[in-house]
Amino acid sequence: MHLRSLTMVFAAFIWAAVSGCTPVPLNEPKSVTIAEAPPLPSRLLNAAESVSRGRPSSQSSFMLLNDGNEALGARLRMMESAEHSLDLQYFLLKPDLSGALVIQALLTAADRGVRVRFLLDDVFTPVTDEQLGLLDAHPNVSIRIFNPVMRPGPKALGFITEFSRVNRRMHNKSITADSAFAIVGGRNIADEYFQINTTSTYADFEVLVAGPAVSAISASFDMYWNDGWSVPMERLVEAPSAAQSAEARAALDTSLEPARQTYDQAFNDPYFDRLSTGEEPIFTGTAQVVADSPDKLKGSVQDGESVPAEALFERMRDAQHEVILLTPYFVPEDDGARLLTDLAARGVKVSVVTNSLASTNQTFVHAGYRRHRLPLLSAGVQLYEIRADALQTLEIVPPGDTTGIVMHTKLAIIDGHQVFVGSLNFDPRSIKQNSELGLFIDSRPLADRIRENLTDELLGFTYRLARTPDNRLVWYYDNPAAPSTTMQEPGATFWRNVLVDLTELLRVEQQL
Repeated sequence: MHLRSLTMVFAAFIWAAVSGCTPVPLNEPKSVTIAEAPPLPSRLLNAAESVSRGRPSSQSSFMLLNDGNEALGARLRMMESAEHSLDLQYFLLKPDLSGALVIQALLTAADRGVRVRFLLDDVFTPVTDEQLGLLDAHPNVSIRIFNPVMRPGPKALGFITEFSRVNRRMHNKSITADSAFAIVGGRNIADEYFQINTTSTYADFEVLVAGPAVSAISASFDMYWNDGWSVPMERLVEAPSAAQSAEARAALDTSLEPARQTYDQAFNDPYFDRLSTGEEPIFTGTAQVVADSPDKLKGSVQDGESVPAEALFERMRDAQHEVILLTPYFVPEDDGARLLTDLAARGVKVSVVTNSLASTNQTFVHAGYRRHRLPLLSAGVQLYEIRADALQTLEIVPPGDTTGIVMHTKLAIIDGHQVFVGSLNFDPRSIKQNSELGLFIDSRPLADRIRENLTDELLGFTYRLARTPDNRLVWYYDNPAAPSTTMQEPGATFWRNVLVDLTELLRVEQQL
C-alpha cells in the first residue's frame, strides 16, 4: 500500500473515531463555591488549635509524613473527623485498594453532611467516568475533571486530535479538611504511594499542615475548582439511577470488608500517638504557598509563568551555603544545569538526589538527565542515585521479595532553614507544561530533621556518583556493610538502556 493510501486510511480511522465524540464542555457556566471555615468549632479545628498552641499567629505547624502508611492514615483521620468540608485536588486516582478506601471514606463523610469537592486531572486517571459518576451522584459530593479529553473514546485519541491542549496537565496535589488541616507533597491516590500490595515502594514525602498556610492552600484549590477548565462530572457522564448507586455502594462496602485491617493499620499508625504525646515533634515556621494559575496551561509554553519553579530558582540563586535537591525526574536542561554549576562555583555545596536508571518509573526521562552528569560532577555538584534493590541489600524485606524502590519525593533544603515541598519536579514538564503547587517553609528545626533523616538514608539507599580521571562515570555504594563500585548503570537492564538511547535520538526533552 502506498504512503498516500496509508495516510487516507489513517485519516478515515481518526474521523470515524472523532465523529462519535462530543466537544468538551470547557468554560461553560457552573456553580461557584469557595472554602469556608466551619460555622462552629469542629474536632479538626480544635485539634489544629491544640497543635498550634504557643505558636505566633503568623506561623503554621508542620508534621512530617515520610512513610506511606502514615500518609494514608493521616488522610483517613482527616476524612473520618471532618464535619464541614473536604477538598481534594489530585493528578491521579487509581481503582485499587487505597483508591477504594479513600472513596469509601469520602462517601461516609458525605453521609454525615460533609461537603466533598474532588478535583481530578483527567488523562492518566484510570478510574472510569462511570465509577466517578457513582461517587458524584451522592448529594454532598461534587467531582470536577480538569481539562478533560473528548468523550466517549480512548483518552489516547485526545493526544492525536487536541495535543496542544490535552498535553497540559494539572499536577497539583492537596487534601484539606474543615479548613483546619491540609496535606501537601508528592503523593497521588494509588497503592504504590502508600506501600500497599505493590512490587515497587514509592519513597515520597509530604507535610501535614495546620495554621494560616491552610487558607492559602484552600485559595489555590478554589482557583482551580472554579476555573472554566474544571468540568462537572455530570456533564461528562449520564447520572446513575438511585438503584445503581445503592448497588455500587453495597458492592464497594462488601469488597472492602477484607481490607479492614489495612484501614485500621493506617488509621492507628503509632506515629499519631507519638505526635499526641510529644515524642514526635511538631514543627513551626512561616510558610508561603506557591501555585501556578490555571491560565498557565492555556497559553504558549514559552510565555507561561511558572510560579513554584521560579520561586524555587530564585531562592536557590540566593543560597549562601548549601542546596539539597530531591527530585524523581531530574532534567535540568542547560539553564538549570548552569544554575547548579554557578552555585557550586561560588562555594555553595550542591547535592542532588534522583532516581537511577534502574529505579525510575519513567525510563525515558533518564535521557534528559544523563547528558548532564559528567559536567555537573566536574563543576563540583554532588549527585546521588537511588539503588533500586536497596531493600534486598539492606535485608529490609524477606528473602525472595523483589520489591524495588522508586523515589517520588519533591523536596529542597536551602541554607539549612528553608524547606520546599510540593508537586514540582525539576524537569521541563513540571516547569513549563504542567501546573504545580508547592510550599516554602522557613524553619531551621524542620530543615535539620529532614537533613538528618536524609543523611542517615543516603549510605544505604543511594549510589554516589563520581568522575574518573579519564572522564568516565563511576557509581560508589558507600554502605560499609556491602561497599561496591561499578562503571555501568547499576541494575539497569539492556532494554532500559536502549529506550534511553532511542529517546535521546527523538530529541523530545521539552516533553520530559
